[in-house]
Amino acid sequence: MATNALDRLQRTATSSLPMAKGAMPLLGAMVFVVSLGYGAGLPLIRPYLLRYLGTVPASTVAWHVGMLGGVYLFALFLFAPLWGRLSDRHGRVLVLLIGFAAFLVGSVGTALAPSIGLVYAARLLAGAGAAAIVPTAQAYIADLSSTIDRSRRFVLLGSASFVGFLAGPAFGTWLAGPVMGVAVGQMGTMLNWPALAVALAGVPLLLLAPLCLGRNHAVAPSLTVEDGASRRRFVHASMLLALLASFAVGTFEVGFNLFGSQTLGLTTSTMAAMFITCSLAMLTAQSMLLLSSVRRRIDQRWVAAAFAGSALALAFTSLVPDAGSLGLMIAVVATGAGIVGPVLSYELLERQSAAPGKLLGQQAAAGNLGQALGSMGAGSLFTLAPMMPFWTAALVLLVGAALSLVWWGPARMGEIAAREVTGAGTASR
Repeated sequence: MATNALDRLQRTATSSLPMAKGAMPLLGAMVFVVSLGYGAGLPLIRPYLLRYLGTVPASTVAWHVGMLGGVYLFALFLFAPLWGRLSDRHGRVLVLLIGFAAFLVGSVGTALAPSIGLVYAARLLAGAGAAAIVPTAQAYIADLSSTIDRSRRFVLLGSASFVGFLAGPAFGTWLAGPVMGVAVGQMGTMLNWPALAVALAGVPLLLLAPLCLGRNHAVAPSLTVEDGASRRRFVHASMLLALLASFAVGTFEVGFNLFGSQTLGLTTSTMAAMFITCSLAMLTAQSMLLLSSVRRRIDQRWVAAAFAGSALALAFTSLVPDAGSLGLMIAVVATGAGIVGPVLSYELLERQSAAPGKLLGQQAAAGNLGQALGSMGAGSLFTLAPMMPFWTAALVLLVGAALSLVWWGPARMGEIAAREVTGAGTASR
């Protein structure tokens, strides 16, 4: 069985298998809609929550800001591995359909929930459904792509995610009211419109999915390759780096939201522009991976530099005098954070792509757990000191930089050496 799996992996390393004509546009559109829904709510989360909470202390609002984002991300952590395993056993298309439908229902529930308890329940359902989309879409691509095509298609999928996240804040604030001349305090039910619009935009994609993605297929059990010690060490190191990077991102996102609105007094529209800056920087960083010359040079020093650069920018948050300087700092942080996730995904499948749904689901879970913990903790950290979320994120990123050099890099080189030995042994037979 292992030999058959290795033969399959060697064939797909050099040539792609046929992919349905509309598959990539459909997958990109699904990822875009999920990211759009998440991004659209970021600058609106405080006024949205105040509709349910009423007149409460600022510390209570900060706690709910962190927890509401954390619930969504924690659902991603819980369900991503399950969706990954199910897609390996029962097919990518079926899992994408069920997950996307759950996300759309959760989005409608978020818009129409009559109480704060049901808001949390709707966000949990939306997160559970969203957990299926990115790892399963990546697994679908990995099934049918050569090494070169897989890298390019992963970047395109990641770009669709960041474009959605980029467009989300502007879309949400425009649809909710401020850009149309309605004061933030008078938005009322208009705060529901972005979530409803995202759900409506997703319905045609759900209906088109079976046609665009082709026949539902599962990965044969014979494609499983037993992991050696070097492989397990590399996977564990990659998961930890994904968790640390995402923890810092989650802490930074919530901390920035609270710092910008409560400390600097930025308007909702300005906050949306800041999130757009963040998305643009991440998109630029990911686009670099389209260049084969860049991919060939990436190693532990690149990853460590990405962690360290973001940490350095966060360390200077307390010196930010205005919105323009804050935007520049956000761009630096986002550029570093934006390159870590795609590099880890690419490296995880570079030398073994058997059962990619399970593997990518595990990576997504690690990243989502980190982001959920960061998001949940940031609200409490902010109440202790406005700078605390940024300093915590910087410290975590510095730990990530160190582990990139002393653990992830050696584990990566060890796996490369082990695969070369395995390849030579297979060739001699």
